[in-house]
Amino acid sequence: MRWIFGGLLAVVVVVVLALAALFLVPAERIAALVAERFETATGRALTISGDVRPTLWPVLGVTADGVAVANAPWSDRGPMFRAQRLKVGVDALSLLTGEVRITEIAATAPDILLEIGRDGIGNWTLGRVQTEASPAPAPPAETTPARWSTFSLDKAVLRQGSLQFVDAQAGVDRVVSSVDLDLAVPGVDGRSTFDLRGLSNGQRVTAKGHIDGLAVFFDGGAVPLAVNVAAGGTSLSLNGRGGLNPPALAGRLAGDFGDLAAVTRALGIADVELPTGLGAEAFTVQGDLTVTPGTLNLRDTTLTLDATTFRGAADLTMGGERPVLNAKLVTPSLDLSRTLRRVDAPPADKFVAAGEPDISASGWSSAPIDVSALHLIDARLALVADAVTLGATKLGRTDLFTSLDRGRAVVEIREIKAYDGRVSGSVVVNGRGGLSSRVDVNGSALGISALLSEFLGFDRLNARGDLALNVLGVGNSMKALMGSLEGEGRFSTSAGELIGLDLAGMLRTLDLNHVGKGAKTIFDRISGSFTIRDGVLRNDDLAFLAPLLSASGAGQADIGERTLDYRIEARLLGDDGLRVPVTVRGPWAAPKVRLDLEALARENLKDEGRALEDQAKAKVKERIARELGVQIGEDERIEDVLKKSLEEEAKSRLLDLLRGN
Repeated sequence: MRWIFGGLLAVVVVVVLALAALFLVPAERIAALVAERFETATGRALTISGDVRPTLWPVLGVTADGVAVANAPWSDRGPMFRAQRLKVGVDALSLLTGEVRITEIAATAPDILLEIGRDGIGNWTLGRVQTEASPAPAPPAETTPARWSTFSLDKAVLRQGSLQFVDAQAGVDRVVSSVDLDLAVPGVDGRSTFDLRGLSNGQRVTAKGHIDGLAVFFDGGAVPLAVNVAAGGTSLSLNGRGGLNPPALAGRLAGDFGDLAAVTRALGIADVELPTGLGAEAFTVQGDLTVTPGTLNLRDTTLTLDATTFRGAADLTMGGERPVLNAKLVTPSLDLSRTLRRVDAPPADKFVAAGEPDISASGWSSAPIDVSALHLIDARLALVADAVTLGATKLGRTDLFTSLDRGRAVVEIREIKAYDGRVSGSVVVNGRGGLSSRVDVNGSALGISALLSEFLGFDRLNARGDLALNVLGVGNSMKALMGSLEGEGRFSTSAGELIGLDLAGMLRTLDLNHVGKGAKTIFDRISGSFTIRDGVLRNDDLAFLAPLLSASGAGQADIGERTLDYRIEARLLGDDGLRVPVTVRGPWAAPKVRLDLEALARENLKDEGRALEDQAKAKVKERIARELGVQIGEDERIEDVLKKSLEEEAKSRLLDLLRGN
C-alpha cells in the first residue's frame, strides 16, 4: 500500500506546483513585454483589446484576445496583422529567475495584410515611425541592429489565417486563404526557417526556406537566403541573398513550369496556353536572377521549351502601362514543326487534264485568330538559331529581331538561310483594333518548289529563283487575310522543270494527255512581275524560255479562293514557229490544263486570210507591171509604189511644160 500513497502524494505535489506556477505566471507582464519587444524591433505598435489569461497546458504562457499590429502610416486599410487569439509561450526556468523569455507564439485565424503603396514602398518596410523631431535612421549595415538584440522566438505558428496582397501601382488585390505558417527564429542573427501553406483561388500554394540574419533582412541589408515556391506541379527556387528594405534579391534561380495552369489559377488570371513545341509540354528556366524595385534581370540563362533549349539573357521592367521585356536568345536548333502548322493546306498532288473530275480542296480557315497576347507585354527580342525546322522545310542560320509595342509586332529578318537561298526583310503583325499583317521580303537563289509548297501548297515548279514580295493583309482569320491581300512583287528563276505538264509534247501532238505523273517541261528561265488586289494576283508579263519552246503568259491567281485562271501562249522552236495557246484554270490543288482550240482556230483563220490577201496582192502587182510598166518589190506596198510612180510622172510632165515641150 505504501507505493499507492506515494503515488497519490506525487500527484498532489504536481497539481500544487502546477497551480502555483499558474498563479506565478505574470500574464499582464508577459503581454506587455511581447508588445514592447515587438514595437522595439519593428517600430509598429502591437495592441491587445481583449482578455489576457495565463495558460498551463499545452504551453506555459498567456493567451490574449483581440490582437492587432499597426499598419504603415500611409495605409488606410486597417491593421497589418490581426488575430482573434494569440497564445504566447514562455520558458518556465526564466520565470523562476524573474527573466521572461518568449519561446512560442501561436495565432488563431489571423488576417495578414501586405500592400505596396503608390510610391512603391511595401508596408513590411519596418522601423520606428519617424516624426519631424526624430532624427533619420542611419543606413543599415550587415550587422544585427541594437533594437533586435533581445528578440528571439523558438517557434511561431499561424493556423487557418488569410493573407491579402494589395499593389496600388499594379492594381492587384489578391487573397490567399487557409494560411498555415510555421516560423522558427532561434536568433535574429542566425538561421530562421519558414514553411507557408495556403489556398489562392482554390489552388494549393506553398513557400518554404530559410533566412540567415532576419534582423538585417528586415532592416535593409542583404543576407543569405533560400526559398522554394510551389503551386501544383510548378516550382520556383532561389538560392542567394536578399533583403526587404528595399525589396531586393540576387541568386541562382531554377524554375519548372510544367503545370502552368496551376500558376494562372493561383494568380487569378486567364489560362496561358503555350504553343506546342514552345513550352506546352515542358518549360524550365535556370539563371542568375537579380530583382530590384521595378526590374528583373536574368543572366547566364538556360530556357528549355519542350525539346528546344535556349541560352541568353533578359531584362524585365515593370511599373508602366505594360511590362517591358528586353531579351536575347540563342539556340542551336529550333523545331517549330508542331507549332506552326500549315492551315488547311491543299494536297496539290497533280494537274488535271480537261474532262477529268475536279479534286476539291478545303478553303482557308475561318477560325478567328487570337492576338490578345500581343497586348500583354512590350518587348524587344533578338533570336538567333543555327537551324530551324518547319515540318519538311529546313532553314539554316536564322537571325531575327522582334519589337512589340502596344500590340504591334515587327519582325526584322536580318538573315535567314532558307530553301537553299537567303531571305531578308520584315514581317509586321498588328493587333491594334483587329489584325493586319504586312510581309516585305526579298529572297535570292531560293528553292522555288519548297517555297511554293510551304506557303501555297503548290509544288510543281522545280527551280531556283529570286523573289521580291511586299503584301498587306487585313482580317481576323486566314480566310479574311488571304482574301484581302494587296501588294506587288516580281520573280525570276534559273533553269528548272515544270512537273506534271509536258508543254512541248502537248504542242507537237496537240494531245491533252501529256499531263500527270512522269510529265514535265524543262526550261531555261521564267520571269515576271505581279500585282495583288483584293486577294487576287495578276500577272501579264510572264516570260518562259525553254530549249524546245518559248512562251508568254498572263492571267490571275485568286489567293483567297485558291483558284487559277491563266493563259500561256507557247511557240515551238524550229517548227515553222507554230504557236499554241494553253489555259490553266480551276483550283490550284488540281487545275485543268486545256489547249485553247478556239484561239488556235482563230489564229488559223487569220493565217488563211493573210495567204488569200498575199495571193490577191501578187495578182495586182502582175497587172500593174504589165499595164503600167511599174515593178513592185516583195517588201514594198502597192500604194506606196503607185504614189511614187504618179509623183514622178507628174514631175516629168511639169518639167516638159516649163521647157516649152
